[in-house]
Amino acid sequence: MKRTSCIAFSLAIAFAFAVSSMRGADSREWKRLKEGKITKNEAQHLVLQKFRGAKIIKCELQPANDHSVWIVDVMKSGDPAVSKVQVDGLSGKITP
Repeated sequence: MKRTSCIAFSLAIAFAFAVSSMRGADSREWKRLKEGKITKNEAQHLVLQKFRGAKIIKCELQPANDHSVWIVDVMKSGDPAVSKVQVDGLSGKITP
């Protein structure tokens, strides 16, 4: 009986930690959305919309003067060369 209650208590604690960490992630996500920040996934989708049929090679966040930009290495369809494209971290504006 004691072992069963100990296991139940451990599961309750684990569940409480999981819920609290999810709430923290949700609040961070809401803060990011409120500030208008572009995620890596959003930056990649914006580049693929502009360059149809392209392939993303690499995507990383770099600091700029007042905010960050996403540097996306793209291989455009029919072109073997890799191009660097910048996506503004706040507005999503693409600059080749």
